[in-house]
Amino acid sequence: MDPFIAHPYYIPNGPLRPWVRTLMRRLGWKETPMRAEPYRGLADDYHTLLGDLAEHTWRVGILPEAAQTQPRPSAVVVDLGAGTGIGGRLLATHLPQPTRIGVDRSAAMLAQAADAYEHTLLSSIDALPLSDESADLMVSGFDTLNYLPIPALGRCLREVARCLRPGGRLIADLSSPHLLRCHWRDRSDVQECRNGTVHWRHRYDPERDRCVSVVERRDATDATCWRETHIQYAVDIDQLHDLAAAAGMHMERVRDLESDHYDPAAFTHVWTLRKKAR
Repeated sequence: MDPFIAHPYYIPNGPLRPWVRTLMRRLGWKETPMRAEPYRGLADDYHTLLGDLAEHTWRVGILPEAAQTQPRPSAVVVDLGAGTGIGGRLLATHLPQPTRIGVDRSAAMLAQAADAYEHTLLSSIDALPLSDESADLMVSGFDTLNYLPIPALGRCLREVARCLRPGGRLIADLSSPHLLRCHWRDRSDVQECRNGTVHWRHRYDPERDRCVSVVERRDATDATCWRETHIQYAVDIDQLHDLAAAAGMHMERVRDLESDHYDPAAFTHVWTLRKKAR
């Protein structure tokens, strides 16, 4: 067991036997039942549908910001929402020396990421199974943090601050409120893919300030193979500033994905939050 992992999580596939519960208590492990596995359907088609866009977002967003931090060779970099490992593989190329840890709550996605990280952890990102001050840098790509409701985002940032060493940073890209509230207010798209199509339907929910996206995979006969619902929450700049401050971090930098400036109308923003140094 690696020393920077404080509380291993056991993810059961079914009811636990009594002897397993006893062993878990002795080891200090925590049972974390999963109601339904997220991204189970999308995982197999993720690279085909979103791989190029996700890689571009990483290359022009997180990677340049991460390189500027100049992490030491022995640094630990944690990828929150590691998915299929797109970010982890890019980090291995651009920052090859630090240890990479990928965290994701989808077993189906994380199964494809094993070769992208030295360690992978199946866990929610608002309850990290990592020791205090164990990471030098945390990253979160392709709008992962938008999938957390505001209270959960606050918990996530507090966990990030707990796990970062003094002076450590979180670099994350987020979908802008303008994208979710306006561009995706009522939008549908169809993507061609192997042996069928994928249908996307985005609807903005003003009461909860979130965008609900339904993704449906259809085969060549137009029969539905699977359907998933994904929810992204709008996060205003003042909200993120306040949540970061409450967690013990400050906003060091924010810019548009495609430029060094900040424009509220841009679709994606790249944020750098820093924990106070001692």
